[in-house]
Amino acid sequence: MKLTTKNLLLILGALVIVLAVTQLTKRGGRSKSLKSELVAIDTAKVSKIEIVTGEENVTLSMEEEWKVSLPDGSQKTAKESSVISLLNSLNTITPGRMAAKSPDKWKNYSVDSTGTRVKVFEENEILTDIVIGRFGVEGQQSFYTFVRLFEDNEVYVANGFMGASIGKDAASYRDNEVLRLQKDSLFSISFNYPDSAFKLTKGEEWYLQDRQADSASVASYLNGLSFVSSREFYDRSSEINPTHTVIYEFSNQQEIKVEVQYIEENVVLKSSENPNELFADNSLEEKILKGRSEFLATGK
Repeated sequence: MKLTTKNLLLILGALVIVLAVTQLTKRGGRSKSLKSELVAIDTAKVSKIEIVTGEENVTLSMEEEWKVSLPDGSQKTAKESSVISLLNSLNTITPGRMAAKSPDKWKNYSVDSTGTRVKVFEENEILTDIVIGRFGVEGQQSFYTFVRLFEDNEVYVANGFMGASIGKDAASYRDNEVLRLQKDSLFSISFNYPDSAFKLTKGEEWYLQDRQADSASVASYLNGLSFVSSREFYDRSSEINPTHTVIYEFSNQQEIKVEVQYIEENVVLKSSENPNELFADNSLEEKILKGRSEFLATGK
C-alpha cells in the first residue's frame, strides 16, 4: 500500500485516539481505586458509637441524653460536648495518598487489631466503620494518621487528622467537671470540718469571721477554683457520708456544695455541680479544703 499523506494522517489520527483512550482508562482506574470520601456522618442521626482498642470497649448511646457504658455494665451520663467533638473529628477524615493495598501491610500502619476501631450507628445501620492507626507528624505543624475502612484492604493517609485525639476509654467521655466558680458574684464560703467550722464573707474586702482575711491568699484560692476537673472517678459507690463540707454562696445563682469523705486512702468528693459523679482525687483536697489559718496574713 502506498503511504500517501492522507493515509499517514489517518494512521496518526488512529494512534492519537488509541493513546487518549488508554490514558483515560488509566486515569479512570486510579480514580476508582482512590476513594474521594471515607467518612460522612450526619451527627443528628447518630444513635450509638462503639470504640474498640485492644481489650478496651467503649459504647456511647443516645437515650434522651448521651450515656457511656462502664466495664461493669453500668452507665453514666456522657459529656455531650465530648461526643460531638468525637463525631466532628471523624468527619474531618479525608483520604490523601494511598499507603498500602493489602492486609500484609496493615501492621506497619497499626490499622490491624492494634488500631482503634470506631463504629457509628443510626439505629441498627452502620454509618461508619473505620480503623484509626498510627499517628505521625511532618515538620512542626503538619500531622497525619493512617486509616482504613474496616471492610476494605486499602490504607489511606488522612492529612490533618489527629488520631491521638480520639478518646479510647470511658473516662474520656464522662462528665469530669467538679467545680466552676464565678468569683465576681461569690459572697460567702463556709467550711465545715469535724473539728472546726469557719466562714469567709465578702464586703468591701474578704473577712474571716470578724477579722480581715489576707486578700492575696483568698484571691489565690479562688483563682484555683475557676475551673476544676478530674478524670479520677470513684465507682465503688454511688453515695458518700461526708465528713467535710464546703459551701459557696452567690448573689445570682444557686449555691455550690462540695462534700468529702475519706474512704481508706481515697479522698472521695461529690459536687452539686456534677451530682452524678464521685471523684477520688487527692489533688482536689489541696485545692478545695483549706484551714482557717491559710486565709490570715502572717502574724494576725
